Amino acid sequence: MARVLVADNELCTGCGICELLCSYAKFKVFNPRRAAIHVVKLEPGMDTPIFCTQCGLCIPSCPEGALSRNPQTQVVVVDKEKCTGCGVCVLACPYGAIHVDPVTNKAVKCELCGYCLKCPQSALKIVDEKEAVDWRRRNFA
Repeated sequence: MARVLVADNELCTGCGICELLCSYAKFKVFNPRRAAIHVVKLEPGMDTPIFCTQCGLCIPSCPEGALSRNPQTQVVVVDKEKCTGCGVCVLACPYGAIHVDPVTNKAVKCELCGYCLKCPQSALKIVDEKEAVDWRRRNFA
């Protein structure tokens, strides 16, 4: 079964540590602009991380075929060799969870590396897809 990242907005403090951990995991720099996860302040005291839900809606949008699903994990991955940084996938993502890296000019998205799970508030976790659906129903119904 596919795995996905979920966030508990009640626990998220907006500290941005997940962004720093993510950018370090991907690029070995602490730079939130390069992370695949972004914390958005919805209102004072209410923050939420934005990240890929692995829905795959971006896959058919890529004119270079740089996006695909890993057959074992079902995670949507970016082939950096094929990616031209055109940004069509950015427009196709309904969650705003993909961006083009300002340094490499390649698409960046969450590929479930797990570094962000070191959140000091334990606001993030990777769960089975079915558990994620159940969690969203409980938290957004």
